[in-house]
Amino acid sequence: MPSLSLLLLAGLPLVAALLLPLLPATTASARVRSLAALSTAAQLLVGLACWRDAPTDLQLAWLPKLGLTFDLGLDGLTLPLVLLTALITTLAILATPADQTRPRLFFPLLLATNLGVVGALLARNALLFVLAFELVLIPTTLLVAIWGGEKRAGAAIRYLIYSAVSGLSLLGAVLALGWMNRNGLSFSYADLAHVSLTPQASRWVLALLLLGFGLKLPIVPLHGWQPLTYGQSPTPVVMLLAGCVSNLGAYGLLRFGVGFLPETWAAWSPWIAAAGAVSVVYGALNAIAQADIRLLMAYSSLGHMGLLVLAIAAATPMSLQGAVAQILAHGLIVALMFACEGLIERKTGTTAIAELSGLLNPLRGLPFTAGMLLLALMAAAGIPGLAGFPAELLVFEGSWTTFPRATLICLLASGLTAVYAIRLFNRVGFGRLDNDRADWQATRWGERFPALALSLLIIAAGIWPQSLVGWSERATSGLALRSGIPSAQLASARVRSGGAPTLASLLPAGGSATG
Repeated sequence: MPSLSLLLLAGLPLVAALLLPLLPATTASARVRSLAALSTAAQLLVGLACWRDAPTDLQLAWLPKLGLTFDLGLDGLTLPLVLLTALITTLAILATPADQTRPRLFFPLLLATNLGVVGALLARNALLFVLAFELVLIPTTLLVAIWGGEKRAGAAIRYLIYSAVSGLSLLGAVLALGWMNRNGLSFSYADLAHVSLTPQASRWVLALLLLGFGLKLPIVPLHGWQPLTYGQSPTPVVMLLAGCVSNLGAYGLLRFGVGFLPETWAAWSPWIAAAGAVSVVYGALNAIAQADIRLLMAYSSLGHMGLLVLAIAAATPMSLQGAVAQILAHGLIVALMFACEGLIERKTGTTAIAELSGLLNPLRGLPFTAGMLLLALMAAAGIPGLAGFPAELLVFEGSWTTFPRATLICLLASGLTAVYAIRLFNRVGFGRLDNDRADWQATRWGERFPALALSLLIIAAGIWPQSLVGWSERATSGLALRSGIPSAQLASARVRSGGAPTLASLLPAGGSATG
């Protein structure tokens, strides 16, 4: 049955999370890690099979009187995000040290986080989405509170409060969508796509959605939890938070904001684009000022989330393709940055930029890890040939005709990415080694594998950009609110086509839809 694959995508991490705590207490941490990674690797394979043979939607009655059904499905918007989640979860598990403490609790919590993210992506019922969205909160809070750094208690509490507000806002918006719908009570995506609300209700619902998903991304000024939480979380946890969990915010804005409330979204989009531009500038400037690698990467991620918001605000076919490409590229890049940072911290015992130098030293440094860090920084800066370049190019080109000022600000601010990337690598990659401290052990291939796999994927996506956008072209085109084409070109296209413009009439002679 084709829909069985949908159950496997959600069921594999669930079964593993339930079984791992039942292992004997004497089970080696490395064995528990291998079993956990095996379950998410199988999830990744099932997702790839869904790419080749799309499954039919799975619908089961659950609480029909409340409008809650177990409705799962995949489309071009969610499949790449599910694959990204499975991939990063697998690599985050493998990036965990072999001597991880309390492994029978740690790895099930990682798998529960995966389950929440994948469940939210698979959901085709808004209430089911909220349940999966809230599920993510519990394991991630425990992971930060138990295995975090010295300030883990404060980081976990702050993360819990912000996430709770995010979940309550989302719940309020979803209930309003269902209860205030003049077409009748329903939380099905198919019905919410034609939701009928009064203008005032639409504004309140969109405000709640922006608050809920803006906290999850996060975006300025809703980012108060992010720097501290990223700075105190263990490396595998921050790889999941930055590379997977934050994607729920972007996906929610696309699915709920643009998809269900298009008119209100279009009316508010200038302010949303401005917030995205502010986040890009704020994140880049703060990254330049940081003295800790972890915090620099946290603010770098915040800035790239601003690009996502700009692209979604523009809501043109190209900008929405750029948004999906940016989600995928950012997930790979930020996971690689934190994987490299984790290796450096494990070997040197510090993340302070001032205490690190000479990592490229071929004899006593960490040249292989430093080389992968350089690749991640180059990709974050949008260097051609790496995954960040085609994603940012699509965002800028797709948003320019709609919001030229905000796009120009983001374009200029993206140059600041190169500033903090060069500043960081100049200080940690070059210079003399401290003879009193530089007794670091070289990384082994098993430790390097997660970062190496991410590096190869970033290079492959840069060489073959279609891998970032080919999944979702049809889905994003259906969500687009604007053509993204200048009025003069649009008029010329109408003349050439004898009426309404077609895609072929908008392309230059000899052009194609895929370029």
